[in-house]
Amino acid sequence: MANELMWHKIRVNLLEPGWTDTPGERRWYSDELLESFSNRMPLARMGCPEDLGKAAVFLASDAASYITGSVLKVDGGLYIEGSPSLTAESQDK
Repeated sequence: MANELMWHKIRVNLLEPGWTDTPGERRWYSDELLESFSNRMPLARMGCPEDLGKAAVFLASDAASYITGSVLKVDGGLYIEGSPSLTAESQDK
């Protein structure tokens, strides 16, 4: 889509959220389990909807006027290669 719309000066970007604290997460997981997983994440917390909102506002702002065709991960470092939260050792703690 970005490839087609860039010629019209329309920027297209994508937000790729990580694990975000939402009512849906709280429906399926206990507070204790969410806290345990959150503590193992690189920034020691789950994302919140406001984190995604701030990223969207940035991409829509003049500060991002030269950004198009990009994927912005809003995951607190969760999927960085070698992240402790994704290693087998951290799952055993």
